[in-house]
Amino acid sequence: MEALLPASEGDVVAEIVTRENFAEAETAHYIREQLKKAPVNEYFHNRVPVNVENQVIIRSNVDLIYSYAVVDVTEEATFTLAPSAEYQIAQIIDENHYIVGVAYPGESVTVTRADLSMGNHVYVLGRTATTGGVDRAHELQDLRTIVAATANPYTGREFDEESRLAVGAELESHAAEADFSRGFGTPQSTDPYQHLLAARLGWGGLSPEHAQYFQVMTTSTGNDVWTFDVPPLDYDHNGYFSVIKYDEMGWLDVEKPALADTDITRNNDGTISIWFGDERAAGKPNVIETTEGQKFYYGIRLYRPVSAEAGVEFIDELRDKPIQPA
Repeated sequence: MEALLPASEGDVVAEIVTRENFAEAETAHYIREQLKKAPVNEYFHNRVPVNVENQVIIRSNVDLIYSYAVVDVTEEATFTLAPSAEYQIAQIIDENHYIVGVAYPGESVTVTRADLSMGNHVYVLGRTATTGGVDRAHELQDLRTIVAATANPYTGREFDEESRLAVGAELESHAAEADFSRGFGTPQSTDPYQHLLAARLGWGGLSPEHAQYFQVMTTSTGNDVWTFDVPPLDYDHNGYFSVIKYDEMGWLDVEKPALADTDITRNNDGTISIWFGDERAAGKPNVIETTEGQKFYYGIRLYRPVSAEAGVEFIDELRDKPIQPA
């Protein structure tokens, strides 16, 4: 039985968060934050790319705009995206941070209570690329639909905020052990420990057949470079990648923390070099700001790999090509 905080008469009893219930507690936190913005079964659309000021989910990307919803699937709900040349996805996440459905442009996915590992509600995390312009991305956001048979309120368990933050901070110290290819997905496709790490280190990430993620923490010298090959993605179907930097807790901390595929200059030999630094990196192509002595995460997102296996192999190669002082 989970530990409970003492409560006076009339108070809601909050459960102490441990590793065992962290994934549920973290998801409940995001669900409740979303419900402050829109009621059950309705989208809230961020109309501008994520930045330092408006980020709400740890390790967000910045070359997409996001749509969020909490949906009751006690009976069923159907999620639909309009056809588009631009990258779009609707990711359906249950109350224990497992992925129960994904839809791409022109597709629909229907989810019922039987599809969930627990609970009656799902969190919909929608991503829309801004490659066709922000106005076009807004149009695509507005064409997203939810058709739900019921609209029951969310009544998840209450969790103690102090212990949730403490467990999250402890899990951050294990970031070097994370393998997101085994952290995002279903109860059958994920490893329990990796699922736990993923719930903290990249809540809302996609499973490896849809996306691949790599990140590692380092300490800036003020002039570092990361060189790698072009990722193996399905570029004919909107596959793309982006390189990004976060502070040591996983939050955006500079005005331009990322470089998308279309922003990146290739080297003469076809490889890619990303520079992380201060004024010593000025004038180099592909620069992301860091400060000497700063601990930070650097990483890459691969959307629509040609296969899960190809993406995993590429990530393994990146592990052997870490950032280097210039």
